[in-house]
Amino acid sequence: MNTAASPASPHAPVRQAWLSQVSEPALDPQRPIVDAHHHLWDRPGQRYLAEQLLADTCSGHNIVATVYLQCRSFYARDLPEPLQPVGEVEFAAQVAHQSPPQTQLCAAIIAGADLRLGDAVAPVLEAMLEAGKGRLRGVRNATAWHADPRLVSNPIPPPAGVLAEPGFRRGAAQLARFGLGLDIWAYHTQLPEVLALAHALPDQPIVLNHLGGPLGAGPYAGKQDEVFAAWSAGLKALAQCPNVWLKLGGLAMRVGGFALDEREKPAGSVELAQLWAPYMLTAIELFGSQRCLFESNFPVDKGMVGYAVLWNAFKRITAGFSEAEKDDLFSGSASRCYRLTLQGQPGVSP
Repeated sequence: MNTAASPASPHAPVRQAWLSQVSEPALDPQRPIVDAHHHLWDRPGQRYLAEQLLADTCSGHNIVATVYLQCRSFYARDLPEPLQPVGEVEFAAQVAHQSPPQTQLCAAIIAGADLRLGDAVAPVLEAMLEAGKGRLRGVRNATAWHADPRLVSNPIPPPAGVLAEPGFRRGAAQLARFGLGLDIWAYHTQLPEVLALAHALPDQPIVLNHLGGPLGAGPYAGKQDEVFAAWSAGLKALAQCPNVWLKLGGLAMRVGGFALDEREKPAGSVELAQLWAPYMLTAIELFGSQRCLFESNFPVDKGMVGYAVLWNAFKRITAGFSEAEKDDLFSGSASRCYRLTLQGQPGVSP
């Protein structure tokens, strides 16, 4: 089993010495948190495995479980190409098996089966379910696309229009047979495509990643108001689809345009909360706390913000919310969405 080869990363590099300039104690440190989105990989110049993840999850907040998202890591190169992503599921399941009791690492796994295989994806899903040892909860493919080459957020960018491909639609329709969800990473310019897919598959749970990708780089630099209007309109339409959930996070990617990594010193949680609150609060108002779940998107977002600071920012943004709403946003929604068991309470299938 080998790590998948990867071109140069489009993300801000992690600089631990730079991040260490800002240190904050965790706010509301006893609140249970499910980190609904992170990756693990071992790439040239980029190492983020269980050891590094645990160092972050043990930085003050009460991280009780995490959700692993596919990132082309640890493919089984000795298998036929369609089955190679099964190796990534095996890897994540092994991390879960070895995780400490206080933090269930990779409690849920979102795999990278190629849905463009159409109906032929079924045996791949079967193999992934076996490899996941009861933890496989869904599939995600590379789908975030823009014609501008400056707006790349995947080392291997996808072609245009994947979400509308007939093969992809047939493959996505197979997920329900296996009780699996569909995670989607798309930019705000693609939200109409996500909406069309949600309408085409009304019984398929869909989890939209990273707030629906409001862009702020490349041709969208300096056009925050214009982007916000288009993004919020797209989310408003999607929120009418009861099968769609929304992850809150991912704003510390370069495509978001905040350029926090270009500063001499990292931003603290107070400033981050001010920057991100308009997006987060709009999203929660549209979807409701029961369909929104916070994510770290680490180590991608770690190029701009430290783990403890990130969760402090989320807690500052939601400081005025009720306890029930906070419970949803920080752990309950993720538990239901990904059918997790936390503190003896079974998660509920979406």
